Amino acid sequence: MYCLHCGDCCLRMSPLNQGRCPLVVECGTYYFCSDYEHRPKECRNHEYPARFCPIGMDKLGLSYPDDLDKIRERIDILHPI
Repeated sequence: MYCLHCGDCCLRMSPLNQGRCPLVVECGTYYFCSDYEHRPKECRNHEYPARFCPIGMDKLGLSYPDDLDKIRERIDILHPI
């Protein structure tokens, strides 16, 4: 499953503590890990029976295939940190 960097997981259910992850960094409407190379396994393994994260799709108001270019943009953005 592709993460859309919407921040929902990072803001609500961190594997490091309850609630907001202490490693999350907000860049506009994108959320990234400040320790991306060493992020927890729960953050690396997105095993879900969907191609694109359904939470991110809903939170960002995206629909497939209508918003495919926007979806690709969110997936392909380089990790800036």
